[in-house]
Amino acid sequence: MKRRTFTQSQIRYLRDRAEEQYENMRGARSFRNVSFLMYIALVVLVALTIRSFIAEPIRVEGDSMIPTLVHNEDMLVEKMSYWVNDPLRGDIIICFYPGYIESCVKRVIGLPGETVEIRDGIFYIDGIELDESPYWSGEIIGEMNPVTVTARHVFVVGDNRNGSKDSRNPSVGSIPYAKVVGRVVAVVYPFHEFKTFSRVIYP
Repeated sequence: MKRRTFTQSQIRYLRDRAEEQYENMRGARSFRNVSFLMYIALVVLVALTIRSFIAEPIRVEGDSMIPTLVHNEDMLVEKMSYWVNDPLRGDIIICFYPGYIESCVKRVIGLPGETVEIRDGIFYIDGIELDESPYWSGEIIGEMNPVTVTARHVFVVGDNRNGSKDSRNPSVGSIPYAKVVGRVVAVVYPFHEFKTFSRVIYP
């Protein structure tokens, strides 16, 4: 079989085509790398957006919401409803206390303009006894003189009435709407403890 020979011009042509193919392949690889990085950035952006503005899981720290919420459970907190609606009595909310950098989980019992007090181990709102039987069955230790909730604030307490630092403490007081992060809608972990929360409807 006769061996084929190439002219110099043919060799140059083949070499140029090979270099061109190599550059095309390198460009395609770079494009794929950039596309992948853009995809990762988009996923991270979407995740951060959801976490910041729509919903996020938050771990319960402490016992102030026993028996409703237990230490080390993971809550799902939704944030969208308070874009257009104010917190209501019975909501379990995530909020920030004055000077705190860690969030707290509490229940709203007092609304703007209402007068809250504790007499004989019971909360009264504008002089009417608050029926808290859906989540509390004990007696509150200590009295609290009448306190009027400031405009665009809420009065919050822990369901563990005798083991919670909350709006009853003068250093906390009522919480401004701007410090309310969102509403707890479920316990999502541990999985066997999964449960959802609806707003308590008081008589």
